[in-house]
Amino acid sequence: MKQKKETKSYYEKTSINYKLNKKSDFKVYELILFGFLIMIVAVFLTVVIMNETNRNKILTNNKKVISKDDEALAEFEEVYSLINDSYYKDTSKDELINGAINGMLSSLNDQHTSYFNEKETENFNELMNGSYVGIGAEISVDANNNVFILSVFKNSPAWEVGLRFGDVILEVNKKSVEGLTTTEVVALIKDKTKEKAHIKVSRENNELEFDVERRNVVIDSVESKLLIKNDKKIGYVMVNTFANNTYEQFRQNVETLEKENIEGLVIDVRGNSGGYLHSVTNMINMFLPKGKVIYQIADKKNIYKYSATTDESRNYPIAVLVNKSSASASEILAISLKESYDAYVVGTFTYGKGTVQTTKDLASGGMIKYTIQKWLSPNGNWINETGVEPTHEVELQKSYEDNPTMENDNQLQKALELVSNK
Repeated sequence: MKQKKETKSYYEKTSINYKLNKKSDFKVYELILFGFLIMIVAVFLTVVIMNETNRNKILTNNKKVISKDDEALAEFEEVYSLINDSYYKDTSKDELINGAINGMLSSLNDQHTSYFNEKETENFNELMNGSYVGIGAEISVDANNNVFILSVFKNSPAWEVGLRFGDVILEVNKKSVEGLTTTEVVALIKDKTKEKAHIKVSRENNELEFDVERRNVVIDSVESKLLIKNDKKIGYVMVNTFANNTYEQFRQNVETLEKENIEGLVIDVRGNSGGYLHSVTNMINMFLPKGKVIYQIADKKNIYKYSATTDESRNYPIAVLVNKSSASASEILAISLKESYDAYVVGTFTYGKGTVQTTKDLASGGMIKYTIQKWLSPNGNWINETGVEPTHEVELQKSYEDNPTMENDNQLQKALELVSNK
C-alpha cells in the first residue's frame, strides 16, 4: 500500500495540477532542459506539418493543371473520333491530323510559322541543300493572303517560261489556290501525276497562264564576274539564296575575284528571299574587323550581340544591290554591311522580314518551321514590315525588262559608279 501511495503521489506531482507544497524529485536545471526539449520538438513538428501542407497544395494545383490539359486533349480526341466515325463523307485521318496542326500554328497569326508533312519536309530540305525537283520558283503570302511568286531562279523552268516576281498565283492545275497555304500550293505544283504544272497568275490586272515543266533544278547559289568601271576592276557577285553550301561558294568566288586585284565589290541579293542564318553570318564575318557587331538577336527575355570572330577583314568599298523581294538573310547582309562596314545599299526598300525561324523534325517524318526570335541590325534597328532603307534608292528602269543586260541595269550601274569613285 505504501508503494501505491508513492506512485500516486508521483503522478500528482507531475500533473499540471500538482500541489506546490509537495516536494519535487526533479532538479531545477532538469526541468529547464526538459522544457527546452519540448519546445524544439514542437517547432520541428510545426515545420513538418507546414511543409506537408504546402506539398499537398502544390500537388493539388499540379493535378488541376494536368486535369485541364487532359480535358483539352480528351476533347480533341472526342472530336477526332466523332469526325472519323460519324461525318457523312469519307475522311482521311492523316488530313485531319495535318489540319489540326495547321490550325494550331495558324492561330499564331505568323505567316512564317508553318507545318510540313513528310513530303513537304523532303522538298524543303532539298531546296535548302542546293538542288530539288520543281519549277525553280519560291512563293510566299502577302498581307492580303495572296500566294505570290517571291523569286525565280535563273535558268530554271519558271524563268524560261516568263514567270516573274510579284505574279499572284490564282490556280494550279485548274484548282483555285484561295485559302491554301504555301506548302499546299507547292504540293500542287509538284504533283507527279501531272506532266507539267499549269499555273494561272494575275499580273498588272491581267490573267496569264503558263505550262511549266518540272525538272531537277540545281541551284547555283553564287555567280560572279569581273567588271570594269572608271578604269577600275570591280568584282560582281550575285547570291541567289542562302543554302547550306552558299558560304563556301561565296568565299570561293570572292577569293577568285581578289586574285584579279579588284578595287571594289558589288554583292547582288535582288530577288533573294533568304535562307540559313549561319550561312549569311559566315559571309559577313569575312568582311568585318574582329569584334564588330554583325547583328543582334532578341528572344522573350534578352538581346544578344553577335560579332565578327576572325582576324580576317576587307577594306575595299562594297555596294549591296537589293529590291523588294530581298528578304530575311539578304536583309541581314545588306544592313549589317551598311551599319558595320559603311557599305552602300542600292535599289529599293527590301521585303521587311525581321524574324528568325527554326525547324523541328517530328516523329511522323513531318516538320514544323516556327518563329523563335527577332533579329536586329548592328545598331539595334528592327526592319520587320518596313525593310532595309537603301543609301541610294534607285528604281529599276522598265527598259531592263525588255533588254535584261548588265549595261541596261541602272541599279547595277549606280552601284558600280559608287564603289569605283570611293
